[in-house]
Amino acid sequence: MSLILTGIGVTSGIAIGRVHRLTPGELDLPEYHLEAGAVENEIERLQHAIDRSERFIQRMLERVAEGGETARELLEAHRLILRDPLLVDAAVERIRDSRINAEWALVQQSEALLDEFRRLDDSYIALRREDLEQAVQLILRKMADQPATLVGAQVPHQLADTVIVADSLGPADMAILHQRRVAGLVTEHGGPMSHSAILARSLEIPMVVGIHQAVNRLNEDEAVILDGHYGALMVGFDEGLQRHYEDKREASERHRTELKRFLARPSRTLDGEGFQLYGNAELPAEFERCREARAAGIGLMRTEYLFLGDRLPDEDTQYRAYRAAIEAMEGRPVTIRTLDAGGDKLPPGLAVTQGPNPALGLRGLRLSLAVTELFREQIRAILRASVHGPVQILLPMLTDVEELHQARRIIDDCRRELQRRGESIDPGLPVGGMIETPAAALAVREFAPLLDFMSIGTNDLIQYVLAIDRQDEQVSYLYDPGHPAILSLIEQIVLAGREFDCPVTVCGELAGDEAAVRLLLALGVANFSMPPASIPAVKKSLIDARAARCREILARHRARPASGRQLLGELLRE
Repeated sequence: MSLILTGIGVTSGIAIGRVHRLTPGELDLPEYHLEAGAVENEIERLQHAIDRSERFIQRMLERVAEGGETARELLEAHRLILRDPLLVDAAVERIRDSRINAEWALVQQSEALLDEFRRLDDSYIALRREDLEQAVQLILRKMADQPATLVGAQVPHQLADTVIVADSLGPADMAILHQRRVAGLVTEHGGPMSHSAILARSLEIPMVVGIHQAVNRLNEDEAVILDGHYGALMVGFDEGLQRHYEDKREASERHRTELKRFLARPSRTLDGEGFQLYGNAELPAEFERCREARAAGIGLMRTEYLFLGDRLPDEDTQYRAYRAAIEAMEGRPVTIRTLDAGGDKLPPGLAVTQGPNPALGLRGLRLSLAVTELFREQIRAILRASVHGPVQILLPMLTDVEELHQARRIIDDCRRELQRRGESIDPGLPVGGMIETPAAALAVREFAPLLDFMSIGTNDLIQYVLAIDRQDEQVSYLYDPGHPAILSLIEQIVLAGREFDCPVTVCGELAGDEAAVRLLLALGVANFSMPPASIPAVKKSLIDARAARCREILARHRARPASGRQLLGELLRE
């Protein structure tokens, strides 16, 4: 009898294999009070478990294979938590003050921190919560002399025909499973932005998360088909369905291989119009994938991740991050967007600036100009990094020309300050602006003469122009990149760029869509920046397109408007 379990597909791809369930042994967490003379020994027992946990993470870091930078970063985050005074010192205090055993104190303290995290409905905080839970579990397992990971002796060394099913998976588990070439992954918990999902995408392992009770509902060694695209796990299928998915898997692998052949071809449409493809990146693995995809450079390096800790990063910390990114791209330009905090992504260190309506409040460049010392530190860090390779500054969320003047004065001040200090910098470092608000798009002819380049952020532009939130399923059907207002604004930006010799790049989600790039091509866009995984398909789409034909289709659409979906479909068939 066939059964289909559904969850959330976080990585496209198909895995066919047999189930291996990872079931952690239940930890016996004792709770007892201590005699006064036993307190220091209990603290020492906790510290010993932390030391052993740290040594385990160090061993895992040494084992992480090439290309596992994301796993390495997550393991480093766990190592930092092991020494976090908010966890460890506070647990020690509980042992001393309440005279309770180490496990009890550690669980109490972690629960107190988790309660604080739960009050904040934020995707970044959710990841911190996951980090904390996994680091505490590691310490508790060391105190109980239990294996530190789910993956150990109970998992075979060759997993090419195995689909792992678990409650959840940590970075150490993922690193080992990747080394053993696991076919696919299923977890009962986690979302698209959980650590395991991020790692699965980074390592290109087909994965479905959020299949409730999967461990109990599936039998060991049961044959399954995992479809990461549709978030489905099929059980009890017949030979016909298996052959269908085997063919589909082979076709998918052939398609990916074929797409990569386009990477070496000249960036020209069928009728000879040139274009440039850039990558969006912030993690080391993403820079590596941009190089592999032969990206012309980094069109968008977000910097918010540097500001997500409890402490804001200082100038030197930022300088090291920007230098690493520039050196990773080996001479290709890196566009660093200054802090685009606000909206739904305000760092804890700047939470005091949160207003009643974050999407329309102190965010992007407005926030930087409100906390100018923070902005100056970031600008100095970028300028100092500019001696290591080509780099340009991108200012987010422009709405008013005076804001741009103010930002440029600060950049000039920072430049002079560094020169007085004898620091080497690129004196001609380009400064660009994000055109992503209706105000900036309508006033683009005032902005363009003051900028060295412009980037169109289509996600925010469409949201603000159409007054819809795509995450709201009640109105998401109204999201339409072919809406006349959107087409008109993008065209105005492109024309202003040509008039003032100010190059225009699209770095929003449309730039990574193989159909939407043909629409942008028809509007005159020639520079696109996207996640590295989208580069092969987008390049094929543009190489196979005729720019003139795309413009004809767009002109016909404007004369007799149809839905944006129909327009994109026709452009893709061109």
